[in-house]
Amino acid sequence: MKNAYLFVLFFIVLFPISNVFAEELTLNIDNTLYEKSDFISVWGTSNFDSVFISIKDPDGNNVWNESLKPDDENKFSTLIIAGIGGWQISGNYLIIVESGDDVSNAKFFYDSGAQVNPPSAVSDYYVSPEDLYLTFTIAVIIVAGIFIYLARHIILRKKTSYDDVKLDSKKDRDYEKYHSEWSEEEIFGSRKQNTNAKEFREMYNDKSLPNYYLILGLTNDSTQSEIKNQYRKLAKQYHPDKNKDSSEEKMTQINKAYEVLSDKKLKQEYDKFCKLL
Repeated sequence: MKNAYLFVLFFIVLFPISNVFAEELTLNIDNTLYEKSDFISVWGTSNFDSVFISIKDPDGNNVWNESLKPDDENKFSTLIIAGIGGWQISGNYLIIVESGDDVSNAKFFYDSGAQVNPPSAVSDYYVSPEDLYLTFTIAVIIVAGIFIYLARHIILRKKTSYDDVKLDSKKDRDYEKYHSEWSEEEIFGSRKQNTNAKEFREMYNDKSLPNYYLILGLTNDSTQSEIKNQYRKLAKQYHPDKNKDSSEEKMTQINKAYEVLSDKKLKQEYDKFCKLL
């Protein structure tokens, strides 16, 4: 009888104690100091169907939330990457576990490391070194692209037959002269006269005398200033250096017409026969 009484008393005392332990919520973390990208190992036990884990920064803001289900042995565990989602403040962080009406917590220190732009200076925006490198690379590519686009004609220019021919005009730099917008230098100021009145007579008799006014697009009452300006205009338009489709024959005709009409004496002799055309 005494043994039966002791057994009943032991059962009554033991049962409530076991229920208390079964409902207890426990929380464990593997360390108390973490740096960015460290793994935070969290584990514990709970007698309820779910466990809610949250982490608060030193200012009380939630930086992590997660819900877990304990296994058949009422155990739960998870891994959290320190700094994920932008933990920008160094200091003491609080990890809280809630299950049913039970709450448990633990503290750890998080070191956010050096930051390129502190949050206080950029109002919650964080710029990483990788972002800066990417921005710089894109800027270099854009500048290089603009330079290549502006220099595309020089880069892609192909040599023409004119470039391979040795011409006296290249030595005398005539091209630069008549392409100059400001130069008032006489283009053929130092030329030798290769045409005379006798040649005009022979060409007239052979009906081969050209109409130099028509070649330059002028009339026979054009002034010397008009002749010079028109020649420069045509020279820029038809010179092989400027126009790849231009023929040297066309440029030769323009040069010959200007040679005659720009010289007052030659022009007078030429006009005598030109009026008869």
